[in-house]
Amino acid sequence: MILSNYLSVLAILLPILVLATCLVVSTYNLYFHPISSYPGPRLWAISRFPYVVSLYRGRLHIDIKEIHNRYGPVVRIAPDELSFIEASAWSGIYTGGVANQGFIKHKAYSDAQGFESLFDASDENHARLRKLLGKRFFAAASVNKQEEVIQSYTDILIKRLKEQVREVPIGNQASKDDKKATESGVINLQEWYNYTTFDIAGKFTLSEDFGCLEGSTYHPWILMVLTHFKMSALVMALRLYTPLDVLFVKFAPARFLRLKHEFLRLTREKFGRRLSKTYPTSQDDFVAAIFNDPKSRGVTRDELEANCILMILAGSETMATSLLSATNFLCKSPQVLQKLTEEIRQYDKEGDLKLTNLNQLPYLNAVIRETHRVCPPLANAPARVVGPGSAMISGRSIPPGTAVGVTQYAAFHSPTNFALPTQFIPERWLKIEESERFAGDNRDVMRPFSVGGRDCAGQNIGMAEFRVVLARVIWNFDISAVSTLAWEDQKCFMLWQKDPFFVNLKSVARDV
Repeated sequence: MILSNYLSVLAILLPILVLATCLVVSTYNLYFHPISSYPGPRLWAISRFPYVVSLYRGRLHIDIKEIHNRYGPVVRIAPDELSFIEASAWSGIYTGGVANQGFIKHKAYSDAQGFESLFDASDENHARLRKLLGKRFFAAASVNKQEEVIQSYTDILIKRLKEQVREVPIGNQASKDDKKATESGVINLQEWYNYTTFDIAGKFTLSEDFGCLEGSTYHPWILMVLTHFKMSALVMALRLYTPLDVLFVKFAPARFLRLKHEFLRLTREKFGRRLSKTYPTSQDDFVAAIFNDPKSRGVTRDELEANCILMILAGSETMATSLLSATNFLCKSPQVLQKLTEEIRQYDKEGDLKLTNLNQLPYLNAVIRETHRVCPPLANAPARVVGPGSAMISGRSIPPGTAVGVTQYAAFHSPTNFALPTQFIPERWLKIEESERFAGDNRDVMRPFSVGGRDCAGQNIGMAEFRVVLARVIWNFDISAVSTLAWEDQKCFMLWQKDPFFVNLKSVARDV
């Protein structure tokens, strides 16, 4: 009887206690928290739940952009987190401190992928790894050697694309023997860009590609990668509600877990094969760069393996996204595509499309920069946490323990930073006298590879690959979209999830 009464009272008091706790926490977060004075949606200020739901849906970049458009350049997107879109915030958050790395990374990143690499290493470990892991390999001076690999795989891409299209005569009077006859066909460029970038990343890292271009098909590894990124993003989101992250890993759909584990297993097998092979000292992949550099001897096998995985992951997916988004925006803007086509086809020989020439093409460079603005490789902010003592960011005093970051998608699409921010207009990156209407653009906010000691190590390779592949596709083919992608509808987890993109390709007829 006493126990029954106790349980009855507990059943009444427990919900009241939970409700009272929620009310107290919500009131504190909304009115008394150290960053309560910063604007933002009330629900986001009260709880992390809206943030987690938005990340889970792949819409965090869109939602934060809309919050900035409504509330201003510094907004509160969680009880303890602020998002910035001002250029000065880059140096305030991501530089200074240990090895110029800025504030420490948010704990949610730690081991979210199941292995520690440059992406989530501690400040001390990151500084050591960045110094040891093939500094020579990532240097701008190394790109000339790496261009040979990029060009060779682009050769295969162009060959395979030409095999995919069918031969048809131009005009009703054209005969089969007409020299102006060309080839055309509908191609899913999303697949072909992925094939190319994964093969290049594999070759750069382990001297072994994935056979995607030769086989004209996805390696199972690629499908696993897409699952891996989505699952890692969900773990990061749920880590903010421990122990839900642990429960998710234990009770996630079996297919997710199987693909993630298979992805790691296959990659480690590739890594093991690379270590078991003997290559000449002239071999210039990432692993060889480590082995041939006496200063890199302090790297352990596990560290090297984890960073090889990171190189393949980051190098392939971000590059495929950039190529796809650039082609999509070009197809949406026929005048831009025509202008770029004329600039690239000034060269009569495809062999002239080398980096020494491509680096000098102003409109190609403008297209690439505009692509990174409209579709940044990392749409969301790589969050950092202010250390002990307050910090000055963009002229504002930020209390310790606050998570802070520059949300790239929001910053690059903000009307306070760019005129006509939703439109793809490469002219904004040309000389000011050529683009007066964009003279007020805040170009300094554009940091697609981040800044400081944790900026993107592979940006030189990535830019070289972007230029070569895009230029050679445009030199070889006339492109028109069957249906363009609404990029604002593409979901983004850790990286972008890309829909199929079908285009009509026509081989450009040239006199031999």
